[in-house]
Amino acid sequence: MSTEEGIGQREEGEYGRAAKRLKTEEREEGEELEEGEDSDSGSLPGNGESVADNRARWSSSQYGAGRRDNGEDSHRISPSPVVHVRGLCEAVVEADLIDALEKFGPICYVMMMPFKRQALVEFSAVESADRCVSCGAKEPVYIAGQQAYFNYSTSKRITRPTNADNPNSGNKVLLLSIQNPLYPITTDVLYTVCNPIGSVLRIVIFKRNGIQAMVEFESVQCAQKAKAALNGADIYAGCCTLKIEYARVRDTKHLSSHRHRPGVSL
Repeated sequence: MSTEEGIGQREEGEYGRAAKRLKTEEREEGEELEEGEDSDSGSLPGNGESVADNRARWSSSQYGAGRRDNGEDSHRISPSPVVHVRGLCEAVVEADLIDALEKFGPICYVMMMPFKRQALVEFSAVESADRCVSCGAKEPVYIAGQQAYFNYSTSKRITRPTNADNPNSGNKVLLLSIQNPLYPITTDVLYTVCNPIGSVLRIVIFKRNGIQAMVEFESVQCAQKAKAALNGADIYAGCCTLKIEYARVRDTKHLSSHRHRPGVSL
């Protein structure tokens, strides 16, 4: 064999391996641990699974409650109070998920992933999550008019600021992350979006991991209503998407010296 032929075969082999890795990465896209999932929750879905296994885990009709006819656990994920939701429409917000899924049981927390059209929903009990996953495997479950798909999350709890889900924690400050900000975002813009839902006291915009803002509401109840109504919503059609979490106490210092006045950007 000539040197050129040997080099050519090595290049073809390397190209084939690279293409195989690329296909594997594409197949497993979206299966990585999401930012809201705890890192100690076990192996990630998709790792070491065949394409058939991967499809079986998300089947909504062929397998009841995520199991094959022979009883084998097709999704290989143990039951969890946290449910991973896929197939959401672009316009869906947190309130839509709560309206559609609270029939299965009380919901503790929701984390939206707007760009992936996915969400994590944490129920107060694993039995509620089991009802959600089982129902979605037997019959269509619609969220904001579009069928969604469910499976247990690899996490047992959505990571969030301490006591953020506790109505008595006094947390009335929301952290807004603006994704795909194609248009300028000012305090006036955010005031216009947020104030109709609950009285806004202060707004601060800063650049950290993109464009973010702290919005302080008059009460915890106003903050809860705003998060449910706006989490996952677009400020402008198709862009400037809001991803909302409760602010950590240590971050609220950014608001200490600012009070929003319409017409003034801070």
